[in-house]
Amino acid sequence: MSFRFFNSFDDFFAKYMPINTSLWHEYQHGRIPKREVKVGRFHQTFSQAGFDDIAVAEAFANDFVSGNSLQTGVIPHAMEVLDYLKHKKYHLYIITNGFREAQHTKMEKSGLTRFFERIFISEDIGVSKPHRAFFEYAVKSANARKKESLVIGDSLENDIKGAREFGIDQVYFNPEKTPHEETISKEISSLKELMEWL
Repeated sequence: MSFRFFNSFDDFFAKYMPINTSLWHEYQHGRIPKREVKVGRFHQTFSQAGFDDIAVAEAFANDFVSGNSLQTGVIPHAMEVLDYLKHKKYHLYIITNGFREAQHTKMEKSGLTRFFERIFISEDIGVSKPHRAFFEYAVKSANARKKESLVIGDSLENDIKGAREFGIDQVYFNPEKTPHEETISKEISSLKELMEWL
């Protein structure tokens, strides 16, 4: 006997995304532990569809993180732009709220490790973007100056607002050109645009 709880992947994804977004928001503000995001997003999605089994959700979550870390795809022009920035002698760093167990593998598998001097993971720092302490730690650890630093990110709250409130210029990567009302230093829809002024 087989059971089907979702009509399609789109049906699953429509239920999953708002739960995932909400849990990440709570995690980034220190209101829930990591496990509540990692496992809870699937457990809540499955439960909403009538399948309440925490053990299955946990196994699914572990497989998802492991599989996701092995993905090698990068966004258009990423390698070209990183080669350009490295050639121009920029010091490049990754700042992320992503799970520790996936980040280094993901970087290596996608061929990105060689471009970056260090990766700053919120889980290691003990505080997440957009909190001031995260950016302060990263800037000090990189021996950088705020006025000479630039944050490029795709999250208005975590990257853009966080950097702006700490006093760092920001570039909002907005490939879908989604309307917003945030005040930002610069906005791009393609990474290649960075090569026009950096």
